[in-house]
This record gives sequence, structure tokens and C-alpha cells, in this order.
Amino acid sequence: MRGSCKTSRGMGVPPMKHGQDARAATAGKGSCKNLVRHLRRIVAVAGFLLVVLHIRADSAVLARALEQEGQHSLAALEYRRAALAATNAADAARWHWLAAHAYAAGHEWKLAGHMLDLVEETGLSGLDVPLVWLRAEQTLAERDWPAADFYFDSLVRRAEGAEWQAYAQRGRSIARLRRGDVAGARGGLEGAPLEAAERYAAGRDRRPWVGGLLGLVPGLGYFYSGEIGNGVRSLLLNSLFIWGLVETAQDDQWAVFSVLAFAEFTWYSGSIYGGIDAAHRYNRRRLDAAVDALRDVERPRAVYDTLPVLTLRFEF
Repeated sequence: MRGSCKTSRGMGVPPMKHGQDARAATAGKGSCKNLVRHLRRIVAVAGFLLVVLHIRADSAVLARALEQEGQHSLAALEYRRAALAATNAADAARWHWLAAHAYAAGHEWKLAGHMLDLVEETGLSGLDVPLVWLRAEQTLAERDWPAADFYFDSLVRRAEGAEWQAYAQRGRSIARLRRGDVAGARGGLEGAPLEAAERYAAGRDRRPWVGGLLGLVPGLGYFYSGEIGNGVRSLLLNSLFIWGLVETAQDDQWAVFSVLAFAEFTWYSGSIYGGIDAAHRYNRRRLDAAVDALRDVERPRAVYDTLPVLTLRFEF
């Protein structure tokens, strides 16, 4: 019959009595309309999911290509785009973490921190170690030594595996060296990193006040901190100006004497302040050498070659 709706058995609606015929026809039409409405909703949802998956796939592929080209900021934007298209909070958190990782690779630490804030808001337990890792790197890059110490120490407690443990302990030692906690920096280290920390602990910093005091004799302040070239230059120039002052005074050339006296005062005071600065530079070089020795090992690398299926694993 035209306009009739088939039952689940494939049969038409059986004939009814005269009083029920109109009501049955109306009910049949209503059920057909409901069926069509449900089918339309299913098609719409399926289309939306296909669009979302397409966006995620495109964003992931493009982001990986941009990262390989060194365009980390653009890659992070693509990851953020995928996060917006995510259908659940867990996937959005992972995409935001990837955006933070891309920003970190481009040394845009403020934006990386913002992405990590979004990850933390989800409370996703599966990202504990990756989250703490990037937080530790962020605070270390921003020279927030107490916070870096805290995050690396948290990573020591949470991470599993010898490589993760060694990496976290080295990071904690770097933060503690930067804070001036030389004794604490040696905790948990072994092998070459421990030797680097012990060499630093065994060495001695130069005292800036001693460098300034020695600078009263031109060049000695520089020699004290190992800057031989600067010390020789300071000694020669100050000696030259002093000789010029003596010669012009003997010849009563007071105008030239005044000019040379001003120049000599500048160079002589520079010898004093230079001795102070040289001591600070020596201490920075010594600390940087220890930090470089601690960092000169394998670091974790995120591996996500299964995109758009999002899983995170790390290699050293």
C-alpha cells in the first residue's frame, strides 16, 4: 500500500476494523517520520565524526611535517587545532601536551606553560610523567631554580626505568647547583655525572672583593681569575698612561697632562672593577662547565609516529 510502513517482519500493517483504521494510519505515518528523523541524526553524527577524524589526521600530519622543518610554533598551532576538534577531554589533553612540546622545542616557554596548564586542568593521570618532565624543563629554562628542583625531584619519584631516573637525577642536580646547594647536587648521581659534581664541589670560586683589591695593581685582578690576556692589556695600558703623565709633568705640558690624567683614571678604575667582574665570570664559567657535563648525555625524546592515533612513548 502506498505510504504504509513495513513491520520488522517485512509484512504490511494488517487490516483493522473501521473505527481503528484512521488512528492506525496516523500512527504508522508518525512512526515512519520518527524513523526518518533518527536516521538523519545518525547520518549527521557520523558525518561530524568523519569531519573530526579528518581534521585530526590533517592536523597531525601537517604538525609533524612542520616540526621536522623546524617550524615549531606553526606545529603547535596545528596541535591546538586538533585539541579543539577532540571529542573527549583525554584526547584534548594529549594534543595540548603535544602543543606544549612543540613550543618547548622552539624555546617559547611561556606558551608551553600555558598549554601545560590546560593539560593539568583535565587531571589526566596518564600524562603525569610527560607533564612533570616538560614542567621541569620549562622552569629550568626560565631560571626558576627552586621550582625546577621541585619538578625534577617529583620526576625522580614518579618516573620508572633506569634512563628516566638518571635523567631526572641529573636535572635535579643542575637545579641544585644553580641554587648553590652543592652538597645536595651529588645525591643520586653515579658515573660521569657524579664525577662532574664532585669536581665542581672540589673546586673553589673566586672572591669578587679579592679581585677588586688586587685590581689596585693594574692587571692583578684579571690574573687572579685566569684572564691573562685582559691582565696583560690592563698592565700595559696603565703603564703607558702613567709614563705619559710623568713625561708631560716634567715638560710642564699641563693641558696634555690633564687629558692623560682623565684617561688614566678611567683605565685605572676599570682595572679595579674589571677584577671584580673577572671573578664573577670565572665563577659562572666554572658552574656552566659543571652543568654542561651533567647535561651532556641522552635526553628523552617524544615519539608519536602513530598519529592520528594518539599514543605517547619516549626514547633516549
